[in-house]
Amino acid sequence: MPSLSLPAAVTCLCILAWVADRWRKYRRALALIGNYPGLRLVFGPSSYAGKGHCCVFNLLTVLSSVMGNILPRIRHVSAGNTFFWESKHHIFDRVGSEIYGFAFIFPPTSTLMVADSGAMKHMSYPQISGFRKHPEDYAILNQFGSNLLVTEGEEWKRQRRICAPAFSDASKNNRLVWSTAKEFTNAMVDTWASGKPIFVHDVCEDATTPLALCVIAKAGFGKEVQWGNDSIPEGYRLSFKEALLTVSSNMVVIFIMPNWAWGLRKSWRDVRLACDELKIYLRKMIDARRETKEQGADQVTGQKHDLFNLLIHARDANDKLSEDELIGNIWVFLVAGHETTGHTMAIALGLLALYPEAQDKLVQQIKQLESEHGNIALILSRRATTDTTLTFGHGPNARTIHVPASTHAYMLPTGLHYSPSYWDEPEEFKPDRFMDPHWNRDAFVAFSLGPRACIGRRFAETTLVAGLSVLISKYQISIDESRFKPILGESMTERRTRLIRLSVKLTLTPAAIPLIFTPRT
Repeated sequence: MPSLSLPAAVTCLCILAWVADRWRKYRRALALIGNYPGLRLVFGPSSYAGKGHCCVFNLLTVLSSVMGNILPRIRHVSAGNTFFWESKHHIFDRVGSEIYGFAFIFPPTSTLMVADSGAMKHMSYPQISGFRKHPEDYAILNQFGSNLLVTEGEEWKRQRRICAPAFSDASKNNRLVWSTAKEFTNAMVDTWASGKPIFVHDVCEDATTPLALCVIAKAGFGKEVQWGNDSIPEGYRLSFKEALLTVSSNMVVIFIMPNWAWGLRKSWRDVRLACDELKIYLRKMIDARRETKEQGADQVTGQKHDLFNLLIHARDANDKLSEDELIGNIWVFLVAGHETTGHTMAIALGLLALYPEAQDKLVQQIKQLESEHGNIALILSRRATTDTTLTFGHGPNARTIHVPASTHAYMLPTGLHYSPSYWDEPEEFKPDRFMDPHWNRDAFVAFSLGPRACIGRRFAETTLVAGLSVLISKYQISIDESRFKPILGESMTERRTRLIRLSVKLTLTPAAIPLIFTPRT
């Protein structure tokens, strides 16, 4: 039997050493969560991406991390990237607890998934709980500069102090968001044939996401965009809106692509072009706004209430955002305000189409408000930095668990939102549950909790309410059954699950929802 060559032997030894090191780290990760019941997998989801690294072991680490995000659900191997959305509270039911343990070999980490409102609230206050945000999980949003979402500690406090006034009611931005959302919703329906039913094959891609993009472009960036195609300024190859859409739709590609690979495919070259031109647009906008500052900051901010302008002139004492911080923050506001809002509106329209009685009730409420007031106006992670504890449950059933330093703990919104401990029939679509003035606000964390709760919540809610009120007032919305055919014997819950199919991209993204918009008489 021929002996191994020296290079082959060294390679085998290196691989064995790497595997042994991985196993050692996996056992340590498992010990961190105290072997808590849950999933044990070969590949786990990870935000790690070693952009630009060429070392063989770094490349292996990147590859193993990516596998957990792209593989489907395979027993003992991978969970699939929609596992948490599809599992909802069922994974907690299976272990009989509001805490669920995960451990992975690649990457060698472990996490505790939490679905208890009290524990989540405790985790949201780092000075009390000892939990800190894990910035590496959000590194993909660091491409355009430092921002509120990716910073921690004193730097986050500084940026929050400077940015917060731009989102207050006193800034008048919410009024601009309201008028802008109504303006573009009306512009969209004006392009639809008058008096005839309108068939929208994919309401997210064809209606709500472009609508949210137009709102954020104008109310966020102060750009005068149009519904439909915009003109391309001299010296550019893409319009501002095209550059925004291309970049926001390809953030994962931008994050993982090494510089040398951009030219290998035309689609990648197009993404690189959009990224470069968007940066040029933003820097020129900053220069133009700062030139107008010579007129006097008060006068300028009095004329322009978009977030971009408010942030340019925002300062705390003698401190202000750097150019990179300004671009980084306005960029992350774009992602949060564009994709999440557009996707949420699409899902809301799909649910209203499935439940016509809820839609009719909403129409009556809109009419009542208009008759009384005229035209109507206006997935989080933490890491323990020190040994700490979490308390689950209340009263005699409460229990406290020890959480060692460096343990990752995730607040799982779907687990909380579908928990029968907090919601009556959580699987049912019951909008009226939020009409009760005493509904449990601690059990609803769509915008997170604590000091790091979503700073743009009012921006998103205003866009959604304005857009939905216009559409529901003018159109009866129903399912296009020529594209989404009924199945005999299918329950409403099964039909809803089939219609609202989500995939995990940069945000939860719905599959095509085909709807019919019939003008109301």
